[in-house]
Amino acid sequence: HFASKAQMYDGLIEFIESSLFGVINKITAEEENGMRQAHAIVALLLNFAEKNPGMTRVLVGDALVHENPRLQARINQLHDRLEATLKQCLRVAAAQGGGSADTDEVAARANLMLSYVVGRWHQFAKSGFKRLPTELFEQQWAFLA
Repeated sequence: HFASKAQMYDGLIEFIESSLFGVINKITAEEENGMRQAHAIVALLLNFAEKNPGMTRVLVGDALVHENPRLQARINQLHDRLEATLKQCLRVAAAQGGGSADTDEVAARANLMLSYVVGRWHQFAKSGFKRLPTELFEQQWAFLA
């Protein structure tokens, strides 16, 4: 039973990764503007959670609390990959004249964007899926960008 449950979570995490990065790769291939890439990726992450509430519990680690620590490590690695992707978008934006090219500033902005996403996911899960992750996103994007 334990192994099959862990395998189920592994499968869910694999699905989440392939779904998100499939679309992220499409965004970065089709959109040249770095800030628009970052905007589209943050919007994707919020919308994905909104459409998949059960997976949101996996993304914030709630569903993994009593599971193998390796599963939480996989989610942490996913978050790191998402942050690295946002950093790359912000580096592209800086090269296009859309923001600072300072490495620390790019890292800080990418971390702020991911922290915002994870916070919205967490709020969504903790509200019993009533506080939608996309609520106020467009207004809040101005502060993130």
